[in-house]
Amino acid sequence: MQLVLIMDDEVRRYGVAAMLAHVAGVDAVVCHGTAEEAVRAGVAIPDLMVMCATDLPSPGGPAVLDTPLLLLVDGTEGVGALGEVHPCVQALVDWSGLTPNVLADAVADVMAGKFYLSPVLARRVLGRQSTAGTPQWGPMGSGLTPRELEVLRLVAGGLSNKQVARQLQISEHGVKRLMGNVLAKLNSPNRTLAVVRAIEYGLLADPKSPTGSATSVA
Repeated sequence: MQLVLIMDDEVRRYGVAAMLAHVAGVDAVVCHGTAEEAVRAGVAIPDLMVMCATDLPSPGGPAVLDTPLLLLVDGTEGVGALGEVHPCVQALVDWSGLTPNVLADAVADVMAGKFYLSPVLARRVLGRQSTAGTPQWGPMGSGLTPRELEVLRLVAGGLSNKQVARQLQISEHGVKRLMGNVLAKLNSPNRTLAVVRAIEYGLLADPKSPTGSATSVA
């Protein structure tokens, strides 16, 4: 497995690179300070790219390679728009909860086609919303139709709109319409936050499971 690590902070970059090098299945970790530097170096498309949210290219700058993206986030600032602006995001990990095991779990989930959200970050996002003066969330997602729940679970599993359409044997336009309904009903600005809220509401539980256990979305 080939990974690219983009991080401006040299000390942090060294530490994360050391952790990634010990993750099972990782063959190489190529490090760069910025996305611009990676583009100039002609980096081959890796299996996974790891970045700080603060190191994401600015609008009009070089595009992030079209590959699964694991973002390291400081607190909750900017989380709301990440999934919308960067559709390649498949994992969000909070710096304060970063450990070798958490990073290994995140990499393993993304490589398995799943969406990973670190527990620390999930609690912070949900805690910030719950302390807001005006309730912003829908009524526990109770208004979602079975088809909308089906789409939500597949999206949470890391599938793109095209992959969801193929699996459900419907058009990609139909998937976008259903996902739009999900975002509206969960009062979420993007897919990433919709998954966070779905986890909190228990909407990702496997309906076929006798225990109602949650899916593998972290």
